[in-house]
Amino acid sequence: MENKLIVQDNAITSARYEMNALEKNIVYMMMAQLRKDDAADTIYYISVRELMDKTATKNSYEDFKRATEQLIGRVLQIHRPNGNLLQVAMISSAEYMVGQGIIEIGLDPKIRPFFFDLKQNFTAFQLHMALSLDSKYAKRVYEMLAQYKNLGELKIEVIELKRRLYLYDEKTGSEQYKNWADFERRILIVAQKEINEKTDLRISYATVKQGRRVDSLVFTIKAGLQQMVIDYKDENTALFSRLVNDFRLRKEQAQAVVDRFSAADIAKRLYDIQIMRSDGKIQNIGGYTAKSFGV
Repeated sequence: MENKLIVQDNAITSARYEMNALEKNIVYMMMAQLRKDDAADTIYYISVRELMDKTATKNSYEDFKRATEQLIGRVLQIHRPNGNLLQVAMISSAEYMVGQGIIEIGLDPKIRPFFFDLKQNFTAFQLHMALSLDSKYAKRVYEMLAQYKNLGELKIEVIELKRRLYLYDEKTGSEQYKNWADFERRILIVAQKEINEKTDLRISYATVKQGRRVDSLVFTIKAGLQQMVIDYKDENTALFSRLVNDFRLRKEQAQAVVDRFSAADIAKRLYDIQIMRSDGKIQNIGGYTAKSFGV
């Protein structure tokens, strides 16, 4: 999963919503498991230990419980091409498996189409890079700029950027960081520094003024670290690669697992194996994984 690309519809990239860094990380880990052929009631498994290892954080279980509770209540507002406004929560349920450090996540059916079979108007970005960002604003800005990385530039009004970041409410007119210097120091500079240091993008920005007021930003986006190419022709590629690279199966064994088991079943078993390995209970991960799947 180290080089996993995750994909979402541009409508989500530009949607107005609030999530803290832990909530975003939970969503990222869920997105990494999504498959086009998943049933509507498919459950996704998030390993608390794995997420903390990947992000080098030490969140308590109370932090996770609070994060999933907030996620269920968070409303994304998505404007559809036909003019409709969709208000939807990213996840519909979260169940904690006692003693296993696993969270079972249910996905709202209304949000599913925004992650599957996307041929155009989508944003792709790398999972481990998104997870590495500490600031919740850096995560959102990274997603927005990833959408425009092929064009190399994004011009956006400051008020629209604030709207997306949940810093401005067009209904009430409530606005945070009205002072430009505060907004730049606390949001933009932090996001720019993190993105340039930790991701595959190198970004800079210039201001556009109307009179004495900063009206818009022009982001310049360049490729940084080598980027991975996603192969949409083979939907099993990512899962197959994980079984071979992370769990040390031979290629024919990995293919047999993908052919025989559902994505949800594979994810659950692999999380169990990872936890046992972290606890020092597994010495030969390849042998144990092969035995677990009967290959």
